[in-house]
Amino acid sequence: MKEHTRQENVKRKVYSLLAGRVPGIAGRYQRFRKDHPGMAGKVGAAAGLLWWNALYYGGRKESLRFPDGYGFYERRRLRLPESGATGLPSWKETAELLLSFDLVSFDVFDTLLLRPFREPADLFYLLGMRLSIPDFRHLRIEAEHLARQEDVRRGGSGEVTLEKIWRILSAMTGADAEEGQRAEMELERQYCQANPYFIPILERLRGEGKRLLLVSDMYLESDFIRQLLKEKGLGDFDGCFVSCQQGRSKWRGDLYQEVRGSIERKWTDGGDCRAVHVGDNLHADVRMAERAGFAAFWYPGPQEAGRPCRARDMSAVTGSMYAGLVNIRLHSGLKRYTSFYEYGYVYGGLLALGYCRFIHRFVRDRGIRRLWFLSRDGEVLKKVYDQLYPGEDTCYVLWSRSAAARLLSGVNQHDFFQRFLFQKADQGYSIRQIFASMELDFLLEEACRKQGWGREERLSAARAEACRDFLLSKWEEVQASYEREREAAGKYLAGLSSGAAAMAAVDVGWAGSGAASLDVLLRQVLGLPCRVYGTLAGTATVYSASPDTAEGFFFSGQMDSYLFSQSKNRDLWKFHNLGEKHNLYMELLFTSPSPGLRGFALGEEGEVVFRYGREEKHADEIRRIQKGILDFVRDYMRCFPEFLEGETGWISGRDAYAPLLLFLRDRRIRRKFEASFCWDTDVNVE
Repeated sequence: MKEHTRQENVKRKVYSLLAGRVPGIAGRYQRFRKDHPGMAGKVGAAAGLLWWNALYYGGRKESLRFPDGYGFYERRRLRLPESGATGLPSWKETAELLLSFDLVSFDVFDTLLLRPFREPADLFYLLGMRLSIPDFRHLRIEAEHLARQEDVRRGGSGEVTLEKIWRILSAMTGADAEEGQRAEMELERQYCQANPYFIPILERLRGEGKRLLLVSDMYLESDFIRQLLKEKGLGDFDGCFVSCQQGRSKWRGDLYQEVRGSIERKWTDGGDCRAVHVGDNLHADVRMAERAGFAAFWYPGPQEAGRPCRARDMSAVTGSMYAGLVNIRLHSGLKRYTSFYEYGYVYGGLLALGYCRFIHRFVRDRGIRRLWFLSRDGEVLKKVYDQLYPGEDTCYVLWSRSAAARLLSGVNQHDFFQRFLFQKADQGYSIRQIFASMELDFLLEEACRKQGWGREERLSAARAEACRDFLLSKWEEVQASYEREREAAGKYLAGLSSGAAAMAAVDVGWAGSGAASLDVLLRQVLGLPCRVYGTLAGTATVYSASPDTAEGFFFSGQMDSYLFSQSKNRDLWKFHNLGEKHNLYMELLFTSPSPGLRGFALGEEGEVVFRYGREEKHADEIRRIQKGILDFVRDYMRCFPEFLEGETGWISGRDAYAPLLLFLRDRRIRRKFEASFCWDTDVNVE
């Protein structure tokens, strides 16, 4: 007894020394033990402890201070584009290769069938939700391990059926075993999807009369697997060998011997049969297949192929679903995509989806029935929102900061002069450009003559003050010049707001000026009884000259921010840096291929005429980005429709920003991507 106590004390001291002092190392150790039960897990975890300590105390990996995926800002070696990075041949090339064999056997899960989750066991999160069992993922893994151990003790191979697993899991949790099995198989049927890479390959092989087999290390039985493949459009197969029924496995290699024997009995009549096995696991599907006399074709599983590029600093369920979708889209091997498409799909899709769900909650909570998506950032957001919530009262509203500053100059001189003069001072703009941006060209010559300026002289801080004083002396003329535009804008907005007591204006960022300016224009200038609320993806951050601009609106509830603000996700609020072009990268996700609005005018018959700025230089690239965003949303809606209704499946702003955070921290990938654009950051000056 004393010896046992002494050993336990030594273990505690060793654990305290190696893991207790560093939370990140302790977390990795505990997670490894949970996911790898048994003696092999103990040995692996012990080796991990030594390795992690060597890395941490050797100064090579300070990020080990935090649990895996929970560091403040993780880093990844990103690729853009990712698709095609594994060097997988096209499906036609693979089909030609496989046609040279008489018989082709396939692994099933992660090869023919894909799950939209980062890891197969992540399906158990959703099963735990359905059965209302906490920590179910761990319990399900533990139950499978115990079932295998029990089978070995009874002289078996350790290969077990789902029924045996649930017999133990039922004793652990109190859940009904039959109900649990049924629920698990229903989820497999719901979430498994056919690998698009292999659909045309199977059609080609069947067309040439090739024998096709299934060989799987799995606890699900062959009848269910064959039916599942048929339901997913992958057709029927000539045979199905599953480890739980055969009592043998690919991992050990003896299942291949049984497959080989069956081939010889059924199809060769003593002759030679050239067979190839296709699968994603290098050991079970390649090395052991070759050892058993099969040729082997390695298909890199999409989840493993995409893992190095996926954000880990996300909540467990959302992070797994996001990674699963992205990895399937980019790494199944069927298609290769452009950098622009992938930028939209990988870094904008989840953000747009989460933001639109946030908008829906915002308007629902306030009883708002009309949504204005402001140009140009609102174009793709409106498309996403309309997909999610068809039939709602949404409108794409032509609006711009420069037009708002002119229209409201009579009630907000400060904003007018800030936007057109003081924010442009010492930025390289000429006096001529400044007057053109204000649409006051008729005053340019007089201002230059009075101040002794040349038209092409640059605007300095001192000249901005002098220009302001000059314009104030001409203020009645300035206001008169804007009157027709004000009338046109009023006519346009009055029509859009007709019958609504309140609406919400949707923008990307950053100061909430879009919603605020519309609210003032409608209520104070036009005298309409409409209240304009506002949503932003993100606010002005600590790096802004005016980080508090919209805080009063947030505090009152008239506006809210999805990703970050002073009171929400402050780490992101302190990270997002306009000096590093972070604003531009986010705006690029949501911009429109159409030219921006320059202003309003009235036509000859009193109709509203819109005046546009320069044509967008990168319209094709922007369309590809938008297609990536829309495809992600469609994929999510197809795979997870049950998490798009009611209070389920909300995507936090922290999760939505996590993929973009990786991108913004990788200067190498940003420089490579930016080289594709010659960005014009001047949004107000024509």
